Amino acid sequence: MVFSVTFTLAPPQANADTVNDVVKQLEKVDDQLDMDPDGKNDVAAAKAELANLSRDPNSAPWPDVFAILLTNEVMTRLGGEAAAKGKIIDLVCDFAAVQYSTNAGDLRENLENFRLQHTSTVTALLGSDFTIDDLYNYLLAAKGEVPNVITGDVSDLFALASGDYGQIRSAMERWILYALNKAATGQYTLLLNKLDAIGWSIDKLIVAKDIISANVDPGYAGEIALIKAYVRSETHFLKNGKEWDQNINLKAGDTLPLKLSILGFSLAGYFLHWQVDDTSMATVNDSTKTLTGVDKGKTKLRVYIYNPDTDWVYQGTVHVTGGGGSHKK
Repeated sequence: MVFSVTFTLAPPQANADTVNDVVKQLEKVDDQLDMDPDGKNDVAAAKAELANLSRDPNSAPWPDVFAILLTNEVMTRLGGEAAAKGKIIDLVCDFAAVQYSTNAGDLRENLENFRLQHTSTVTALLGSDFTIDDLYNYLLAAKGEVPNVITGDVSDLFALASGDYGQIRSAMERWILYALNKAATGQYTLLLNKLDAIGWSIDKLIVAKDIISANVDPGYAGEIALIKAYVRSETHFLKNGKEWDQNINLKAGDTLPLKLSILGFSLAGYFLHWQVDDTSMATVNDSTKTLTGVDKGKTKLRVYIYNPDTDWVYQGTVHVTGGGGSHKK
């Protein structure tokens, strides 16, 4: 979701390197989505609904979208009311296809299609002096602000551990809106000025996105699946204060404190539950949040909210080697 609003504007002018960088960033989300078959089906269902969404400007949901985005300045820059309506519909639909991409190849194709189809529209709206690199750096700056937003409010932290992804979706929109506005300072105030010049704002773009989501993704099941995948992609096992990969090495007899970072919140592991699949290889003490190696081999480690099969936030593999003593690292 961090990409949702900014990417409405970014893809058209993207060069190959930028598209590659974006795909690489979002591949982590796709990898997590692959581990959630039901969620991936929800995203695919929303994508199918989007493909069938009427592009008749008089049909729902377009009058509601036009009430937000069809300003006098937009009509002037896009060649009149009828032309502006058609271009807004195409712009919004093709961007939504980017949002509901289900794999790296699909994402790359949608990004390149967006660039091919909408370069002239975006240039007409924003001019040529705010480049894709500026937009991409702004997006990364906004993404970097999200952890600061979350850790600034205890209620936000509990939202992450609530298990209610409807609540998390609402919180996420608030976090992203704040982060996007917080990042729009210094050199990025130019973007806000350009949006303001056509009667748009970050807030309005988010509202327009929600109108489309409500029509193609009832109950926001696909969007929530993407949020789950995003949260999981930004969840890391912590060892000695550093983010670790999915492989955790441990000697038999050794004990390791269980710590987790979610979106930069390094105390998240204390609010969640931990479990290993094979207790003959390693054991977890969920009360003290510790992991102990038992015997040589490997087992899956899950961190979850209520149900390890459905609402897990992290999965890793514990590799236990022989030897070692009883000491904490």
